[in-house]
Parts: sequence; structure tokens; C-alpha cells
Amino acid sequence: MKMKKNYATLGLALALAACGGAQKAAPPTDSTLSQDMDTGHDAVGLDRLAVAEQQYRAAGQRAVARDDVTAIGDAGYNLATVQLDENKPQDALATITSTRAAVALRGQATDDTGLDLVQAGALHRLGREAEAAKQAALAAGAQDPDIAEKGQFIRGLIADESGDGATLASVAAYFETLTGKLPDSWTADGKEMAARNLLATGGSAQTAWQDALQAATIRQTQVHYRDMARALGVAARAATKAGNVQAAAQLYARASQSARQAGDTTAADQWAKLAGTAPVADPFAAPAATAAKDTAGKSGK
Repeated sequence: MKMKKNYATLGLALALAACGGAQKAAPPTDSTLSQDMDTGHDAVGLDRLAVAEQQYRAAGQRAVARDDVTAIGDAGYNLATVQLDENKPQDALATITSTRAAVALRGQATDDTGLDLVQAGALHRLGREAEAAKQAALAAGAQDPDIAEKGQFIRGLIADESGDGATLASVAAYFETLTGKLPDSWTADGKEMAARNLLATGGSAQTAWQDALQAATIRQTQVHYRDMARALGVAARAATKAGNVQAAAQLYARASQSARQAGDTTAADQWAKLAGTAPVADPFAAPAATAAKDTAGKSGK
């Protein structure tokens, strides 16, 4: 079966491989496999990640039955990417390991830089930064420009959070070399890296603030809320350095609320603490009486 790369972004802006869509080649010979992949891709677009995980798992099982090494690689990659976006990095790592083994079993040497990219994101999420940096560097060297760009971005995130100024500067410089009409996600990544590098090198905090907010705005438009929240956190850091404590507190609170709704409770708790104020009431939370009733009902079963 002829598979292709169809780029969307999730969590750390990772790409998904999918059957169907543009660049049509020969019609698929397994409509069930193709439908599972397409349904998974559509579910991602609707932010129905649990459904997408189920569909990509079904696609992978069908690919194994077909003994189709390309489809196995693509389904495994998609499944791991969705698991990472569901904030299940350990599951993503397990999927990556088994996918690599399944591909190797079939004796085909494939370009697995996509798996390197997802592995880097999962390791970074788990705080295993040295391992994550190694995998991100492999992804950054990919021939596929989308994977290479995201590999560079993850390198920059790791470098900033690890205090590796030299690597952060090199990643910021890489993004400055990207010219012409760029994908919006690349522009957002470049703005965030520029902001992080300015903050790390003592550059203009005001410029860093503006760059981070631009990155957040782009990601809001693209419906990349976890990435948007992270950019808001960078903007809050910049506002702090600029001496605007009130704006920083508001940005940290906004980042915290967004991250919590996106399922990233660790970051949400961190930013809530940095906000330094009492949490703003959630107008969409279930009433306390209703929540207590639901809890009592469950315990009585």
C-alpha cells in the first residue's frame, strides 16, 4: 500500500502520516486499512484523541495482518504521536519500541526519523533530557523538512530548559535562516525560539514578550492549545524581565488555565504557582453540589 505524509500538528507540533488525501497514487488495495487511517486523521482534526488512538491501533493491526512494513511504520508513528498528545509519554515510547521492532523484523531499513521525533518529545515530557536531546538531533537531520524543523524546535526547548545557551542560540539561528513563505507553525516556532534566546542572552525583554505573544496568537488560530499555553508562559517570563509584574501574573494565569483544560496539569500547576495569585474561578466548572452528587453516586455503585 502506498502511504504518504500528511502534515498536521499535535502537542509538540508533530506530524501525522495518513492514507488518502492529496498526491493520489494507485488506489489502496485494503480499504479497511485506508479507512482506519483516514478516520484516525479526521478524529485528530476534531481533537477526539481517544478515538484517533483506537483507529490507529486498528490500522496497525490490519497492517500487521497485511505484512505491510510501510503501513506498520506509519500506523505506529501516528499512534505514538496521538499518545504523546494525550500526555501518555510512556505509552508513546512503548509504541515506538514495538514499531521499530516490527519494521526490523521485516528486514526493511526505513527512514525512522519520524519515530526519533516522537521519541524525543516523549523523553522530553518525562524529563529525560539527555536522551531526548540525542533523538531530537537525529530528527533535526531528517531529509523531510517538516520533521527536521520540529526536531530543531524540540532541541531548542530542551536547550532552554537545560541551560544550554550554545544549542539554544544555534537553534534560534537556524530559524532565522528560514525565509520565504513559511508554514504558520514554523513561524510560531521561530518566534518562540527567538523569544527564548533573547531571554537567555539578556536581550530585549519587550521584544521577547512581543515574539512570544505572536507565537501564541498563531497557535490559537491553528487550534494548538498546548503549544499556545507554553508560548504564553514564555511571554510571562518576558513580562517579568520587563518589570511588568501584573502583566506577568495575568499571562501565567492564562497559561495555567489553558494548559489545565488541555490536560497538561503539571505545567498548569507550575504556572499557577508563578502567577502568585489566587486562581481565577472557572465559570464552566460543574457546580459543587452536582460534583458531590456524582461522586456519591459512583461510590454507591
